[in-house]
Amino acid sequence: MDLTVLRNFISIVQAGNVTAASEKIHIAQPTLSKQLRQLEHYYDAKLVLTERGSRQIILTDAGRLLFEKAKYICSLDDSVIEEIRSSERGASGTLRLSVANSRSKPLIERLLKEFGKVYPDVNFMIYESSFIEQRQQLLNGIGELGLLSTPPDRNSDIEELFRTDEYFFAVFNKNSRWLKDPERKGITLQQLKDVPVSVSSGYYEEFRQCCAKAGFSPFIKSINTTRNTALHWAAADMAVTIVPIAEGEDIEENLVVKKILDADVEIYKSVVKVKGRPLSLLALKFLEFYNEYGNAKRLCNIRSLYEESRKKQLQNA
Repeated sequence: MDLTVLRNFISIVQAGNVTAASEKIHIAQPTLSKQLRQLEHYYDAKLVLTERGSRQIILTDAGRLLFEKAKYICSLDDSVIEEIRSSERGASGTLRLSVANSRSKPLIERLLKEFGKVYPDVNFMIYESSFIEQRQQLLNGIGELGLLSTPPDRNSDIEELFRTDEYFFAVFNKNSRWLKDPERKGITLQQLKDVPVSVSSGYYEEFRQCCAKAGFSPFIKSINTTRNTALHWAAADMAVTIVPIAEGEDIEENLVVKKILDADVEIYKSVVKVKGRPLSLLALKFLEFYNEYGNAKRLCNIRSLYEESRKKQLQNA
């Protein structure tokens, strides 16, 4: 079935009669009448009735069914055409991300830099904030996707899309007096006993509990709002910084990182969206890119996210 014929049928119904539709879409009336007969022959059903003495058409049950389905089919075709065109010309627009404090640096260096090479017409709005602020930004539509350090509650209105495991690392100045055996990759909690440590406030309690299991209370030199500030203490060689780091994540060259081998704690960062809220095509393209290069566990069905977005487009059509 030629979609043009379906589109013209929609125009006939919306205009109320063949004559008005002919004038609106600039197609000869005999041609539209012929197409209408072709549709009835194709579906083997009477689609429209004309009252005696009136040119106004009345849809039969079959006609009403075809009208609704035709609108859906044509809207879906429009959506596919637009996505193909977008794919051909590359994504464009603004990707709005709500990012946990101090997470923007690895995000930019490891992902956004390469994403920008693939889609050079994309620009970014990055909002750095705490978890509470991030949640509000997402709900208010300020950020479309979130990169969280704090896991969302399972019963919340935030849906987790990707998860990257992280681990506690001890970060030293390369000339630190507390750095023993710099060639070794790991360190134990006991080796941090009596060593002044700097930690971000979001992970203070988890680290304290790990030390308690190891049989001592940590020497907390500084508790900081952000990871960047916590790392400054190691850079200044005033403390050893305890931070969560994903495998393969780079830290400044003048710092040495050692994984804390016996820190029994589950830590991860998440990519999230608001539950039930369809994503833009640009956000979906970013998720596809993240799925391939983000080194994360995928918790979502990207095809379902596309369908969710399409349904929203059709509702607004």
